[in-house]
Amino acid sequence: MKVFKSSFTKKELEFLNPILQNGELGFGPNVSLFETQFQPFSGKLHNIATNSASAAAFMIFAYLKEKYGVCDVYTPSLAFTSPAWAAKHFGHNIIWVDVDDNLLFDCNDYLNVRTKTNQAVVMPILYGGVSNIDNWTLVGDEIVVVDSAHCVTPTIKSDFTFFSFHPYKPICSSDGGMISTDDQEASEWLNKYRNFGRQNVDSSYDITQNGFKFYMNNLNASIALISLEKYQSDLKTRKENYSKLDNVLPHDKKSSYYIATRIDKNANQFNQDNNLARHYPLLHKTKYFYSDIRLPNTELLHPQIINLPLWKLL
Repeated sequence: MKVFKSSFTKKELEFLNPILQNGELGFGPNVSLFETQFQPFSGKLHNIATNSASAAAFMIFAYLKEKYGVCDVYTPSLAFTSPAWAAKHFGHNIIWVDVDDNLLFDCNDYLNVRTKTNQAVVMPILYGGVSNIDNWTLVGDEIVVVDSAHCVTPTIKSDFTFFSFHPYKPICSSDGGMISTDDQEASEWLNKYRNFGRQNVDSSYDITQNGFKFYMNNLNASIALISLEKYQSDLKTRKENYSKLDNVLPHDKKSSYYIATRIDKNANQFNQDNNLARHYPLLHKTKYFYSDIRLPNTELLHPQIINLPLWKLL
């Protein structure tokens, strides 16, 4: 059974038909509209729609390199590759942090390994939409980047949060992402970076910095607007299904209930019997990121992970 399933209905097709007919497929008015309507979810002043969450991560670490130079980036190995890849691409130093018993960024391990002299970037990963570090306070001047690909209403205070609207995510735009921040200066830079470094998006533009084509297009934004309308009803279904499961990791009050996760010593057999795949490899054991660092809890729990679908019960 599939752990994830796209939520795409006839309503999206009906909404998209006039957009397809009038040809507004590039950067169009629905991009700005989606950014505005997403603000209550992110809780941030500035919301910058991108063509993927990976592009969003790339943009954030590009900005941090531009603003601060090389940073120390603390991140769990149990995570999707995009943020770590983006950090490494721009020459930042990746420092792996262990996870706690709920598979979340281990704050105590971070405090043990953080450097005292370099600018640090901390990146909690909201594995499975769980974000139970509500009142997490840091000890220095860290820049907090939250990977919220699994949760559209994160509780962790951050400088930057990025979201995913991949087909399997709680809000779907076919594909896309979002950067949310309260930093006006960063927002202006990121807005230009996603559009080739252009000052404006119309024909009378000037190029004022470096950048790429990372903006969300009007077609994807239109799909996302419909998905926003369905979010609460979809969330209700996932919550109800979650409530019927036992021995699963806790979700906080603002979770998107993306998946349910169970830790079980018989996970391999259960996953095989139910045709379920383990979500992520351990990044520090992959060829590209390989490190001989020991992450005891990460390595202990990883083979015991069972990810259960919440769009439908097994």
